[in-house]
Amino acid sequence: MRRSTIKGLEKRVKVVSVLVLVIFALLVSRLWYLQIIKGEETFVESSKNRMRPIRITAPRGNFYDRKEQLLVTSRISHVVSVVPEDIKDNPYVVSFLCRALQMSEEELFRRLEEGSKYQKDQYIPLKRDVDGVTIGQILEAKLDLPGVVVEDYPVRSYPKGEWAAQLFGYLGEISEQELARLRERGYRLGDEIGKMGLEKTYDHYLRGEEALRIWEVDRIGQPLRVLEEKKYIPGNNLHLTIDARLQETAERAIRDYLAWAQAQTNPNLNKANAGSVIAMDPRNGEILAMVSYPEFDPNLFVGNISSQAFRELINNPLNPFSNRVTNGQFMPGSSFKPIPVIAALEEGLTTPEEEFFCSGAIRVGNRQLRCATPAHGKQTIIEGLKNSCNSVMAELAFRVGPQKLAGYAKLLGLGVRSGLNLEPVELQGLVGDPEWKRKERNEVWYPMETALIAIGQSFVNVTPLQLAQLYSVIANGGTVYQPQLVTKITTASGETVKKFEPRVVRRIKLKEETLAVVKEGLQQVVTDGTARYAFQGFPLAQIPVAGKTGTAENPGKNDYAFFASYAPTDQPELVVVVVIEEGGFGSQAAAPVARKIYEAYFGIGQEQTTIEEASSQGR
Repeated sequence: MRRSTIKGLEKRVKVVSVLVLVIFALLVSRLWYLQIIKGEETFVESSKNRMRPIRITAPRGNFYDRKEQLLVTSRISHVVSVVPEDIKDNPYVVSFLCRALQMSEEELFRRLEEGSKYQKDQYIPLKRDVDGVTIGQILEAKLDLPGVVVEDYPVRSYPKGEWAAQLFGYLGEISEQELARLRERGYRLGDEIGKMGLEKTYDHYLRGEEALRIWEVDRIGQPLRVLEEKKYIPGNNLHLTIDARLQETAERAIRDYLAWAQAQTNPNLNKANAGSVIAMDPRNGEILAMVSYPEFDPNLFVGNISSQAFRELINNPLNPFSNRVTNGQFMPGSSFKPIPVIAALEEGLTTPEEEFFCSGAIRVGNRQLRCATPAHGKQTIIEGLKNSCNSVMAELAFRVGPQKLAGYAKLLGLGVRSGLNLEPVELQGLVGDPEWKRKERNEVWYPMETALIAIGQSFVNVTPLQLAQLYSVIANGGTVYQPQLVTKITTASGETVKKFEPRVVRRIKLKEETLAVVKEGLQQVVTDGTARYAFQGFPLAQIPVAGKTGTAENPGKNDYAFFASYAPTDQPELVVVVVIEEGGFGSQAAAPVARKIYEAYFGIGQEQTTIEEASSQGR
């Protein structure tokens, strides 16, 4: 009996020993699997429970004008960031943040959901550019706000507000469509990105390299200490061709004119509410000033723009987001008239001495094209430019033909993109001809359309930038430059990253006689023609100005006013084009604005004349 008991005990011990060995083997194999096979993965997963990375955007590069005056910069503010996994199930934290940051729960959870798609277990920006009072409230309650941190954060600053808004552009949070396109270049959800203008065009250079800070957190997500930190590298700076003083003059001049016009009782004037200005150096294509009015304040987009403010901008019928210099297409009216003169002279179809007769109108089929005055009588092509005679220009266009007329217009810069590097891309414009009309409309071309194109009406639409190209070519004798806004890109420490030299697109061989005739006609426009009243008192003997007024009809609206010009006529340094929408006569609305820009550029005393005086004297 005793022997059997002992044998039973031995058997049980063996079974238990085997079980212990099996269990131990299982534990060892599991430990081996976790530490050896899955060791790295397990370490990463466990690290997530105690580490939370946060990324801080680098300060964007500055904008400087041609004389190194600071135009756009960055300032230090605060951003409130959260880890979605740490707060989404904490009703107290959600309620506190909604109240402090003035966000709805729907908006907060939407941002958490968006952030969780691409950035697991790390801080995402919930709201940027948060005011000091709110930051103080959050810091006071930080022990009750696990998963929430406050960081210094650089935000964009536009010290001049609306000044050059469409040129500079603005920033906004990257969209899913943009992220899909740019993720490979290092962009992430929540990044701010340029939405238009120079901010968008040169975003890759401006954004810099972000900082990375890794927080150690406790089990509920409360930050304890910084484990690792990488400093940011500031973005590169843009050095612009813009002259801040000239830009300021152009901004003020167009605002002053529009304010004066809107205060008038004359219904032909008081509907003027928008316009554009471009000033360019014809010697190299550098843009010295670019104004599109109305503008908007890009500072509104710093942080989070209110929905009401955004709706007001979007619903504004004048579309302040549109850069009218590059994306405004207008019938140019009489500012187009150098084209038929150049074409006829180059083709040998007229001479400077030939006299034309203007009876006040020219008959085309069963219709008449009238001049602005009853009759000009006998006049040469120089006098035809000076007096802006429709009859002379129509006769020249008939001799040249619509195909060649359109060809010369495009050769000189109209109806083609200039190549300016600025977002959104400039519009192409239009200079129609019989082939274009047949393809686009399946219609025949009528003789009256040739006459209308010769005076800048009908199937012709150009941008102010293209007009500046045309008058630059006339001024410099035939060289087409690609317009330029940036001279160089530098690092924050001043090292040059990239330089931009003037670029010649093409050289046009124009006869010296052609250039001399056109230049003389345009100079007489200012001294004794349609723009003479706007330049009364201007020292034309010392600084001769050449230009062309234009008044373009627009169905359902008042006439648009144009003035395209350059100075000095002997050695041109500056081209100025002004467009006043629904401004009436170019001599009355656009030329006075151009005069103020010339006065600023050449340092002429501002007491010479005011916008009101020059406008009231013009026709």
